[in-house]
Amino acid sequence: MPGKIPDTIWVFRIVHYTNLEYILQHGMFTKQHPQQDPDYVVIGDNQLIGQRHDYPVGIEGMGNLGDYVPFYFGPLSVMLLNIKTGHRGVTKRSQREIVYVCCKMEAFEQKELSFVFTDGHAKDRLTSFFSNRNDLKEVDWDVVKSRYWNNTPEDDTRQRRKQAEFLVQDHVPPDCIGAIVVYDQEMLDFAAEIMQRLDLSIPTQIDSKGNFYY
Repeated sequence: MPGKIPDTIWVFRIVHYTNLEYILQHGMFTKQHPQQDPDYVVIGDNQLIGQRHDYPVGIEGMGNLGDYVPFYFGPLSVMLLNIKTGHRGVTKRSQREIVYVCCKMEAFEQKELSFVFTDGHAKDRLTSFFSNRNDLKEVDWDVVKSRYWNNTPEDDTRQRRKQAEFLVQDHVPPDCIGAIVVYDQEMLDFAAEIMQRLDLSIPTQIDSKGNFYY
């Protein structure tokens, strides 16, 4: 599989900026979790989210996709492009409304949280599921980190592999959050004000090098 496994595994979840304060206070929850933010603003494909609820994880006894909080292994996701363009019926939004919540895999391991991960889009029949860190070699690290991920005549599964997921069961506690990435100075100020009120010091940065936004 192309690409060296990073020494530190970061995973990325994109959320609407209005969800940030609740997330920083309480963490991230599955859609059906009783502690999920009642005012949570969904930014993804509502039809796909509904389909995931009862879609089985490809490891026996590990439940359904709806039992997990999903992350990507890389930025510049297919979903973010759909949000930017309004493609596939996704609500079109300015990228500045989108915030990255970034976590280290190590934080989940230290808390002994249950997780699985995939080598591609979780609902694709070609995708495999894993729960052992040793299987991170099955993730295509070149593609998940890539800005350009279109399928080609020579490689017709690039888009599937780009969407490899890291899935944490039930709830991600707020102290697992290792960094926040935002679009511009206004969003940085917005996040900083929340941090100050909550007495938090999570590193927060603007995507000044264009590594996270299209």
